Amino acid sequence: MSSPPPNHKLSTSPPKSPVTSRSPSSGGEGLRSKLRFWEHIGIELLNFVPKSIPRIEVRSVFGWTDVTTNPEEDLEFQEDLKKSSTFSKQNQLPRLPIPDLKKTCEKYLRTLEPLLNEKEFEYSKSCVEEFLKEGGVGEILQRELQERDKEEPIRPSWLEGWWDDSYLYGRDAISINVNYFFVFEEDPNLSLKKNPDDEELSKVIQSRRAALLLRGALLFKRLLDKESLEPDAERNNPLDMSQYPRVFCATRIPEEERDRLVTYTRFKPEGGSLNSKTTEYVDTDPKHVVVMFRNQFYSVQVIAEDGKVSSTADIEQSFEEVKRLVRLTGDVCPPIGVLTAWKRKEWAQTRKKIIELDSSNEKVLEVIQSALVIVCLDDSTPQTAEETSRVMLHGPGTNRWFDKHNLIVCANGNAGMTFEHAVGDGTSTLRLADDMFKYCAKYGSQASKIASPPPRSHKVSVDRLSFRLNSKIEDDIETAYEHFRSSIALNDTATLNFERYGGQFMKDNNMSPDAYVQIALQLAYYKLFGEPGATYESASTKQFLHGRTETVRAVSNESVAFCKEAQAPLLARTHGKDQLKLLRDACNSHTSYMREAKEGRGVDRHLFGLRLLAECAQSQDKFPVPKIFTDPAYSKSSHWKLSTSHCGSLSLALFGFGPVVLDGFGIGYMIKNNTISFNITCKLQGGFSAPLFAASLEQSLLHMQAITLASPDKLSQPSNSLHFTHPTSTAEFHYVKHLQHYY
Repeated sequence: MSSPPPNHKLSTSPPKSPVTSRSPSSGGEGLRSKLRFWEHIGIELLNFVPKSIPRIEVRSVFGWTDVTTNPEEDLEFQEDLKKSSTFSKQNQLPRLPIPDLKKTCEKYLRTLEPLLNEKEFEYSKSCVEEFLKEGGVGEILQRELQERDKEEPIRPSWLEGWWDDSYLYGRDAISINVNYFFVFEEDPNLSLKKNPDDEELSKVIQSRRAALLLRGALLFKRLLDKESLEPDAERNNPLDMSQYPRVFCATRIPEEERDRLVTYTRFKPEGGSLNSKTTEYVDTDPKHVVVMFRNQFYSVQVIAEDGKVSSTADIEQSFEEVKRLVRLTGDVCPPIGVLTAWKRKEWAQTRKKIIELDSSNEKVLEVIQSALVIVCLDDSTPQTAEETSRVMLHGPGTNRWFDKHNLIVCANGNAGMTFEHAVGDGTSTLRLADDMFKYCAKYGSQASKIASPPPRSHKVSVDRLSFRLNSKIEDDIETAYEHFRSSIALNDTATLNFERYGGQFMKDNNMSPDAYVQIALQLAYYKLFGEPGATYESASTKQFLHGRTETVRAVSNESVAFCKEAQAPLLARTHGKDQLKLLRDACNSHTSYMREAKEGRGVDRHLFGLRLLAECAQSQDKFPVPKIFTDPAYSKSSHWKLSTSHCGSLSLALFGFGPVVLDGFGIGYMIKNNTISFNITCKLQGGFSAPLFAASLEQSLLHMQAITLASPDKLSQPSNSLHFTHPTSTAEFHYVKHLQHYY
């Protein structure tokens, strides 16, 4: 923002009034006193586990990550690097292609076959054939889509506007349902597990780790502002960078019908990105973060007016100051943040009430919306991977602002981030998270030597943000809280850190690690339900201008054939050899689909565009929606029983999100050389259980290892163990007798 935060500058004396004030017209304090119990309930919610669901033991996911860097990679010393023009490759990127209609339909039928019975498949086949008739509706819609793509420079991508709408028209709550999270690996320099008796560290670990992670993010932003951030590339091919300006200072704003995305930045898109409508730009240069602690809001300036980033010590002291001031108030304010976890229409209506009640409320919202990032300091101390996962996925809900990216640090130093998904995908935020962790690991060793926080230099301003509320708004907060409480009670979470082998084993056996894990997920589901379930895996299309994702339909004829055969005895002569061959065939099929999806030659985005054009034509009485889209198989094949995504990073311990359908699972996984970590979520209904799926998945991974080791070439190999004779064997007896001749 061009003007400072609207609230008064804090002195070192305690505030004289509660952080959140009631409007004089609201009357009474009854509801306000009731709201005070929420601080405690928010913590208790993290321990919610239905007693009827069995739990599996979760092994630790924490461990040291090798973050060795060269001096040239040191974020602290990139001030004088020559500008590498972060966005210099944008105009070289090709536009997202429109696949050939016939090839899309042929591929679509191949993905339907393993999910349908013979009668259903024959009907779907007839629908596709009708759609492809010469001069038919399919050709008409394909031409319209091609015309849409030619409207350059009106749009950087034929898909972008529709894809934005798919996020922003959604009226469900975005917590759990849309947002995703990362969990950072433990910092070995700031570890209470390794230093359980370090009382001084326990006092400062939360603020210190939050300050280190935040400063790493701020240095990343400085590179981005100077356009000195190296462009992303894959195999020397440039990738789209359009999402990076929305990594900071972006917010989702609720509206009754369609939300808006707003980014507060001086960045101006150029070239092919000029007419993107993904976000509205507000020409300002925010220099503050908003810190949330016990439901209260503080604006903390972390970048000076001259652009200098505050030191880690100053940021740490500012966080400690916020915590001190909140504790001094002796009051628990209504948890306004939980409104962002409510259904979008209801949140939009309450937001309008908040703004209309008092003009100062709109200014406070503007400070929150324009913040670089939200920093959430939690009272929780999660001890297991599963508990940490729940903190990052939803937490207590009251100490979050889900409309923006949140950096979350627990009282014991566990840390992660939750991301608003409409502004971008995980490929961009992952690079940010990696740089944050590397900075923290590199400089945490220096910070950990400081027994207590150094004196503040008073260069970082801390401002309290106060809302004025009335009883109607507080009633809405209570309703939103109950809705959130119900949603997390319905959500089940499990983590699995599989340590028997990892990606190296898969590569040694000439199978793609990602494809191998996808087949393991298929086998786990098949073992539980006796049939395949439609499976989504995201593939990045960032090699194209404003590319986002394409769907990899992981269920194939090959994967189902393997899952069926894998139920047979492993060493039976008629089965053993076939199982390995079918496993390789399934992996190869998946790898082929992934490659085509990344090249923009998938099924779902193309059919999505054609369907929207068909619905528009029907609304204009041109022709009815073609049968290919009204066929039950179209919905069944995209009712994602398994919604999955792979995130590879040495900086992260976990990655996850919620399921996208009520009768499905959300599975984020990370493949490392010797381990695989999974975060599994589902809704508690119809016998669905995240721990049960985790147990089935572990069995499947072990079974697939056995299939690989049971191959004839491996069984015929000589043992690599040392050979010892039995102590009572004849050879040993004669050897001893022979030695007696020397005495």
